[in-house]
Amino acid sequence: MDPYKYLNIRFNPDGSLTRNGQAKLLPAAPSGEPVAVTTADGGPARRIVHSNDVPLDDAKGTSVRLFVPGMAAAPRSGRLPLIVYFHGGGYVLFRAASEPFHNNAAVLAATVPAAVASVDYRLAPEHRLPAAFDDAADAVRWVRSYAAESPGRPIFIMGCHNGASIAFRAALAAVDEGVELRGLILNQAHHSGVERTSAEAASVDDRVLPLPANDLLWELALPLGADRDHEYCNPEAMLAGVGVEQLRRLPPCLVLARKKDPPRDRQRVLVHALRKAGVAVEAQMDGAGYHAMELFKDNCAAEFKAQVTDFVRRHADDGVDVYAARSRL
Repeated sequence: MDPYKYLNIRFNPDGSLTRNGQAKLLPAAPSGEPVAVTTADGGPARRIVHSNDVPLDDAKGTSVRLFVPGMAAAPRSGRLPLIVYFHGGGYVLFRAASEPFHNNAAVLAATVPAAVASVDYRLAPEHRLPAAFDDAADAVRWVRSYAAESPGRPIFIMGCHNGASIAFRAALAAVDEGVELRGLILNQAHHSGVERTSAEAASVDDRVLPLPANDLLWELALPLGADRDHEYCNPEAMLAGVGVEQLRRLPPCLVLARKKDPPRDRQRVLVHALRKAGVAVEAQMDGAGYHAMELFKDNCAAEFKAQVTDFVRRHADDGVDVYAARSRL
């Protein structure tokens, strides 16, 4: 297969990328947008979520799209949690404003409920790694200022797909910066390596992330001359540079995987290392379907929302019954 054709991209002589047929970019909705949610009794409802774009670093062109639920969805006591969210796309595709990830963040804001700060980090190959990790560090500094202005707010870091790998590094930076985190959510972290795992070897014709396309994403994202055993790609190399004491300072982690996701063997390496370091890990590794199915299948989306909502609610609770009123909605 031609991975460029599959991904609908073209590499240009100047090192930039033409991205054809990408998901629609949605504008922020300061006045609010209706979001469909499921109530505690399983019925449908609509909640209003407001969103605004907040500059992160003008020189880099980065920003945060901040989603805040309307009054009907907000908790009636306690503090609204903040989830710092890193979208997927293999470091190459999509933005915080891209329709699937805008909608995902808005639904989480309405369902949990929480403020969701979706980070619009720089993309490769125009900005190869570690650019996205540097942007995550900027986001952590933004969160530190945000936390100083609103002490006691429960803070979580979350990422989907390659965004989960960014979120992991952001969480390490956060604990180093003295930001108190209540939890870390890693959804189908995107890793690889030179030597194929059995899952990768079987993914040549994968329905979502076929091996040639996966390899191309890494070729475009990694520093020039680096191979897939680089610490930005291979979790074993990444973990080799992180001390056990640093890992041990991470908050409770929710790790989600899918049975047919090509990086699933690499995700298990990370789970093992976290548990060995003494981190409280909730690993749900047997989700149905392929990579990123929560963006395409309603049943997978519902499961994903329920998993994240349950984790955040349990770990945000600091003794105040923040969500009791939600059971009446």
